Amino acid sequence: MQQSRVPVVAMDGTPLMPTTPAHARIMLSDGVARARRNKIGIFYIQMLIPVGTATQPIALALDPGSKHEGVGVASHAQVEITAQINLPDQAHKKMETRRNLRRARRYRKTPRRPKRFNNRRHGRRYWIAPSLLSKVQARLKAVRELCRVYPVKHIVVENVRHHPKIGKGAHFFSTAEVGKAVTLLDLQKLAPVTVVESSDTAVWRQQFGLTKIHGPNRPEVFEAQAVDAVAMLMGTTGCAFGNPPFYVFLALRHQRRSLHRQNPRKGGARPPYGGTSNGRLFRKGDWVEVKTHGSRLRGWVCGLPTPTTCTVAVAGADGQRIRQFGPRQIRLLARAGGFTWRREVAALPLPSKDGSLRAACL
Repeated sequence: MQQSRVPVVAMDGTPLMPTTPAHARIMLSDGVARARRNKIGIFYIQMLIPVGTATQPIALALDPGSKHEGVGVASHAQVEITAQINLPDQAHKKMETRRNLRRARRYRKTPRRPKRFNNRRHGRRYWIAPSLLSKVQARLKAVRELCRVYPVKHIVVENVRHHPKIGKGAHFFSTAEVGKAVTLLDLQKLAPVTVVESSDTAVWRQQFGLTKIHGPNRPEVFEAQAVDAVAMLMGTTGCAFGNPPFYVFLALRHQRRSLHRQNPRKGGARPPYGGTSNGRLFRKGDWVEVKTHGSRLRGWVCGLPTPTTCTVAVAGADGQRIRQFGPRQIRLLARAGGFTWRREVAALPLPSKDGSLRAACL
């Protein structure tokens, strides 16, 4: 069984072919490379000396969805990495809240500014709603971060085709259908794109003995979404499954800066609310390490100090707040990248009854 490999980039940031963990440790100990981590938490090394730039073709597969995305990267030999991207799903609720606040201001004696533009006229070729735009942007951001550490020369995307009024759960498929054109236009700027049908993915999945979990409340495991991306990679490139790591990426959900609070305080005052920075060291979304009594934990800043509470709230990879800590207990590891990440145990191939390989997240 082939082992998972570490991504490598050149001195100028050009992605190179990944190497084995043993070679990465030797280069780090010899001082010819330094350890880095990108915005979605993937560990890689950057060379400090000039090296060759010859690379082999690496492919990236994307399985679009309405709430979750499956993505994988593979060389000609094996699958290098698999991941599930949990897309943001709160944009429509925030838009509704903002609309209610705007309409409520019309009945109060508040200053009103004239409109800055006519939002009914869109100059872009493809216009999509803000709720769908946030999903497309999160999807493309994760793909770009993978292309910055892997020399991707080919992108495989599963075609989303579903009538919005026919079939069970059709309205969820229409969500991915709307952003398909915008996604393909941006992916073509990174590498040549090949679109495959969902029926072909199902055939490859059955051919290689990969199992998929169906249902609305699927766990965040390899068989839920990333298995389709691996099936497309193995079907188009002919690579082996290998021993790839499995990541779960979650788009950060911040309380952005609002004009004022919804409910006024005593005296009718409506102070400003929200924001990702307050002028201090930490910002919302920063990856930090917290030193507690006898242990250390890592998380993401989700709450900043206020005039009444001088603590910093830290959340886990699932976006749920763990607790609040003092600023002196926290050490900054990396600035906010827009995602939280969690690396699960590698997805290992297991023999099935017919002798083929079956992927399982153990």
